[in-house]
Amino acid sequence: MKVSNLIKTIVVASTTAFIFANNALAQSTVLVVDQARVLRDSDVGKHINRQIDSIAKQMEAEMIAQLAPIKAERDKLMVELKNMNVEALKSRPDLQQRAKTLQENSQKSQLEAKYKQSELQITEQKAFGKINIKLETVLAALVAEKKADVILDRSIVIFTSPEADITDDIISRLNAQMKTVPVVRERLPRKPLQKQVSRPAQ
Repeated sequence: MKVSNLIKTIVVASTTAFIFANNALAQSTVLVVDQARVLRDSDVGKHINRQIDSIAKQMEAEMIAQLAPIKAERDKLMVELKNMNVEALKSRPDLQQRAKTLQENSQKSQLEAKYKQSELQITEQKAFGKINIKLETVLAALVAEKKADVILDRSIVIFTSPEADITDDIISRLNAQMKTVPVVRERLPRKPLQKQVSRPAQ
């Protein structure tokens, strides 16, 4: 499906949903909140983002340290194998073993990078999840005060009046109640690489 057709399909679907909901919304008090901005610009959101950036830099430093000896061994091995043909290599089981070990270590480093990426995502999700309870309390208070019936996220709203957008109010109230939350780096258990079993010659 071309991009233009995909956009057209989304617009048609959204328009249809809006027509069905229009009558109900016309009789309701609707509030709009930019959740992404709340998590980005609130004090606790900024705190979490700083901690996540720090953990990401720590992970990057760990990967650089892990990759340094692998790169050094690869460069050294390439020099030794540069002018060696297949027959000559067969007579050097030590070089064959080093090449095999290098490949295994490279695979381990690639797997470790994937683990770290997953750990960072989980760490971020759990940290921001700790805001939800407080955020629900803030939203409930605003709904009661403004006698609202519906709250929509800004990402699905084409236009909203300044009076309906409560994002600044939410950020202000959240800042008054919550500045930081614990951001604990998640660590997933590592599984050993599955070794390929060589098949016997037929």
